[in-house]
Amino acid sequence: MASFSSELPATQPERFGDNLAGIPSFYIDPEAAARRVRTKWFWIGPLAVVSIVAIIVGTLVIPIVQHVMEIAPLPPGASPEQYQKGMAIGLMIQKVLFTYLAPVLAAMILSLEAGILLATSSVLGVKANFRSLFNLVSGCALILMLEQIAGIVILKAKGDISSVAELRPPMGLDIFLPEGTNKFLLAFLGYFSIFEIWWIVMLVLIFAAAFRVSKGKAASVVAPMVLLGLLWKLTATFFQN
Repeated sequence: MASFSSELPATQPERFGDNLAGIPSFYIDPEAAARRVRTKWFWIGPLAVVSIVAIIVGTLVIPIVQHVMEIAPLPPGASPEQYQKGMAIGLMIQKVLFTYLAPVLAAMILSLEAGILLATSSVLGVKANFRSLFNLVSGCALILMLEQIAGIVILKAKGDISSVAELRPPMGLDIFLPEGTNKFLLAFLGYFSIFEIWWIVMLVLIFAAAFRVSKGKAASVVAPMVLLGLLWKLTATFFQN
């Protein structure tokens, strides 16, 4: 029979201002962040911040993507008219997804992550609920938000971007790889950026503190979600030129 670990009880009434003040704890203070995990509405603040930043980054990156697509060579068998039409549709989809629907997309991704953690928690005998896990992944998403900001700052600093590869500035171990390296190796090493590693570490530490489990068990709960993210990136790489 699986043994369950209880969450730490909330020690004070929930206040929206306190929840906002608790946002920075997800960067450096697992114990303080764990207290926010156990509240009811903490996720509202992080989701709003992440969505606003996603909209700003998406708005800034779309003109860069458009420029790259305009100077790219025509795909084999495509006429200029077909390419222009496809480019317009692609840019419109990107604009809708990463600007207008950014909050919805962010909420869907965080819900999926919380669902995966809930499933692995159940399998490993950790008593958790979806709300607390949604608070957890919402708070930790603030770390990955910094990666978005760093990415657009790098793109803006570089000035003229002329290839799709340049749209994804290296921020992990891939920074040390030479040009022409196998794209799957690049994707694998690039997945583990400074921000991704920071995100994983904080997920594990906050989960352990919030649900009173060992760091090893917390890592076991988080690992499947991380591996699925890596698999998704490798799969996406397969369809890239």
